[in-house]
Amino acid sequence: MLKRCIATSLFAASGAASAITLDNTMPLNLDSLSNCNLEYCISDSTYSYKATTLSLSDDNNLDLDANPMPLHLNPSSEEDWDYLMGQTYTILGLSVATVGLMTFLPESITKWDEDQRDLSKLGKKWKDNVSDGPVWDRDEHFLNYIMHPYFGGVYYTAARHAGYDEFDSFLYSFTMSAFFWEYGVEAFAEVPSWQDLFITPFFGAVVGEMMFEAEQDLIASGGEVWGSRTMGDVSLFFLNPVGHIHYWVTDAWGGEAELNFNLDPWYGNQDAAQYALNAGADYDTQYYGATLKISF
Repeated sequence: MLKRCIATSLFAASGAASAITLDNTMPLNLDSLSNCNLEYCISDSTYSYKATTLSLSDDNNLDLDANPMPLHLNPSSEEDWDYLMGQTYTILGLSVATVGLMTFLPESITKWDEDQRDLSKLGKKWKDNVSDGPVWDRDEHFLNYIMHPYFGGVYYTAARHAGYDEFDSFLYSFTMSAFFWEYGVEAFAEVPSWQDLFITPFFGAVVGEMMFEAEQDLIASGGEVWGSRTMGDVSLFFLNPVGHIHYWVTDAWGGEAELNFNLDPWYGNQDAAQYALNAGADYDTQYYGATLKISF
């Protein structure tokens, strides 16, 4: 009996010691509530506290070492500007490579004559082409009505994977197709066309959303087409080529590239300014440039 009284007194003393740390001006209730999933709840007039239990079973193991899926397979849940810019740099590189490839294609496909393939006086040709356009072009129907909507969809899916919604992805596709490609890269070789300005972004948005949904459905079903994982991988690549190429390049390289355009003469680039002055250059407003930072 004496031992039981001593044990009861010790238990009461420990409870009193714990209560000292609480705010004694706020009444607390310790009960077994019918709407509480635990054995007891701690509640007051303002807050309700409940403990959380993490249970692991053989069927539902928590793998702390599992790596998240890359963004070209699992779209970002929020707008990721850095990832979109990384994809944009990849598109820039692919566009330059595409133009280089098109210079070797026959004139019957590209409709570029020898003068348009001449790399001299590029600035003058770009200015003349932009001034003369847009026009109704004479490209093959395959290029105008299949390839252009597809590439518009490629731009669109790049933005969707970066977490942007349908409308913002359309704006990105329109900007890339109209200003970057039609009035940018391609304008060095030919006059901008009405078909490309309209079909690429508008049809591309429809095609791009279909590509995006088909890609997610394919991933959710296990990534196989006709029971073949290889066919599934090929299909996933063509549904999002920019994302895959960007992932391959960055994963193999393991570095970063940062490109900044300097629109203010000499600003932020004193080393280059001093180098130019030492070489005999005049300090005036004609010196603009770009800075490319590559890290490994």
